Amino acid sequence: MALDQHQAGRRDEAKALYQQALSLTPEDPTTLYLFGLFSFEGGDAETAERQFQRLADVAPRNPDAHVALANLWHWQGRLDAACEHYRRAISLAPQHEPARTGLITALIASGDTGAAITEGQDAVSACPGSISVLSALGAALTAANDAKAAATVYATAADLAPDDPTPRIGRVRALIQLSDLAQALSEIEAALLLDATSVDAWLLMGTILSRLGRTQEAVNVLSHALTLDPENTGALVRLGACLIAQDRPNEALQHLAAALQHDPALPEAHANLSSLYMRAGKPDEARHHARCALDLEPDSVVAHQNLAAMAEEAGDMEEARTRRERIYRRQNLFTEYAPDARASVLMLTAAGQGNVPNRDILPKDRYTRHYWYIEYATPDQAAKLPPYDIVFNTVGDADLAGPTEGPIHAFLQACHKPVLNRPASVMRTKRHDAPELMAGIDNVVTPPVRRASASDIAQKGLAGAVADLGVSPPLLVRPMGSHGGKGLILVQGSDDLASLTTPPGEDVYVTAFHDFQSADGWWRKYRVIFIDRRPYAYHLAISAQWLVHHETARMNDDPGRLAEELAFLAAPGAVLGQAGMDAIEAIGRRMDLDYCGVDFSILPDGRLLVFEANATMLTHMEAPDGPLAHKNPYVARICEAFQTLVHERIAQGETGGRPS
Repeated sequence: MALDQHQAGRRDEAKALYQQALSLTPEDPTTLYLFGLFSFEGGDAETAERQFQRLADVAPRNPDAHVALANLWHWQGRLDAACEHYRRAISLAPQHEPARTGLITALIASGDTGAAITEGQDAVSACPGSISVLSALGAALTAANDAKAAATVYATAADLAPDDPTPRIGRVRALIQLSDLAQALSEIEAALLLDATSVDAWLLMGTILSRLGRTQEAVNVLSHALTLDPENTGALVRLGACLIAQDRPNEALQHLAAALQHDPALPEAHANLSSLYMRAGKPDEARHHARCALDLEPDSVVAHQNLAAMAEEAGDMEEARTRRERIYRRQNLFTEYAPDARASVLMLTAAGQGNVPNRDILPKDRYTRHYWYIEYATPDQAAKLPPYDIVFNTVGDADLAGPTEGPIHAFLQACHKPVLNRPASVMRTKRHDAPELMAGIDNVVTPPVRRASASDIAQKGLAGAVADLGVSPPLLVRPMGSHGGKGLILVQGSDDLASLTTPPGEDVYVTAFHDFQSADGWWRKYRVIFIDRRPYAYHLAISAQWLVHHETARMNDDPGRLAEELAFLAAPGAVLGQAGMDAIEAIGRRMDLDYCGVDFSILPDGRLLVFEANATMLTHMEAPDGPLAHKNPYVARICEAFQTLVHERIAQGETGGRPS
């Protein structure tokens, strides 16, 4: 009668009847078992434990009694006690599948994947043909990062039970770990044909589509998963990540916040929120969520990457290095798949700042990109890299490239694919080498640049170190490796130099300041991007101050300055004159890089004053409805030229028609 009421959902009546039955037969195993299950289902773990413990006492040779108690303790996280009772059940009934699978999953949860695999192999021998046992062994192998063996085990289970989606779903997880995304997608589609209501299957499909770069399809799939289970935290978190990738921050925040409301202990949600706040320029919130992620998952790659980037931005290079060491020693290759890839590009990447910005010149929907943090490369890794068509050396700042020089040289010696931005040319673009690099080019002025070492500054002070370099004020002082004007200071006189302090332990560049203010009172900075040594006008920033940057020049509300920029983009030769264009083209040939740029101004006599020339120049599309949208046709021309170069070099073969 109690069971009838239980199954009918009338819990109050069922509870009263179970208690009445127990009062009549306090040691009846069936009553203890059923009332224990009833209590467990109702969230009364304390009562459930009393019933199961009593059941194990009165029926010590009943394996189900031990499994019931073990399952409760497993759920409570008391894994050692759970494993003990699973083992007791197995000793009584070696072919007891729930005991076998429970033991394997408890060992996985405790982190003892080696013991889980051993138990799984024993279980397969004891229970041949058991789908649940095979699936548990597959889970153990997946947890131990032996995805190849896991996929084989799951395939065996799927062959034995072709109508059961569970082993197919397990195999998909293993295939994702193997990065065999095409096969994983095929398998998950087959699983959904068997059970279209499986939220786990829809989540995995969303994960695969996202990894393949098919972000909108992933959004659609994950949204469908939420219609099946509106509070599913996995779907909320993954959908939030996809929305971040689509630059839909408000929607992403909504989904990630909802996930954390349901479960605050979600490391992936915190890590994604950290990335979201970083993009929004909110470092305090970004740090908070990154640290929350690491409290829950100490090896969270995204959280460590974000904290490393923020530490470097704040000048804490030691923390940045420590965090990158932790993650890139474990994994140094990250792939972003394009949904319909035109080519696959191996990106040689530095762990810190100073890489070539590539978001728009190599769009993620057209090019599969393998980011290889090559300073952490292992000796035999080159032979195990995923297939790629071309190599792009994105290590663009020669001042920061030191740790990558040896690994890149070793890799390129054995590489038989075309290579963009050969490192030898990159290394010639250090700031203090610029005058020598530009020497002899007509109509070009490159102010003297010297490098003051941290040891000289510590010993002599900045003023003493600068005096030894032979550069007198007015001059510019900037930390080595800085870009975008960060840390750049104009020193007008010797007294200012004597009172100036620089970051301890860092070299600085000292550059003679050359007045470039135009006759109309504005300060102008032009940028030209070189694609395969050919120049393309990129922008003109016109500022009321000497430190000129497009972001701070406040040109958006000035039609006159915007019109002047547009005129430069449309016809740079008309602005620079023939001598100026000849000088620009000579700079491109002298730099000898496939992608790079130069920032400069025009002096009253028509000569070009070079500020910097290197490979880290940013090329990016503007918001289509923004005040700078007029630039986009010219930016698109640069991006298209670079993509054309990529395909030309792939077609030409090993060295891309260029000497190594």
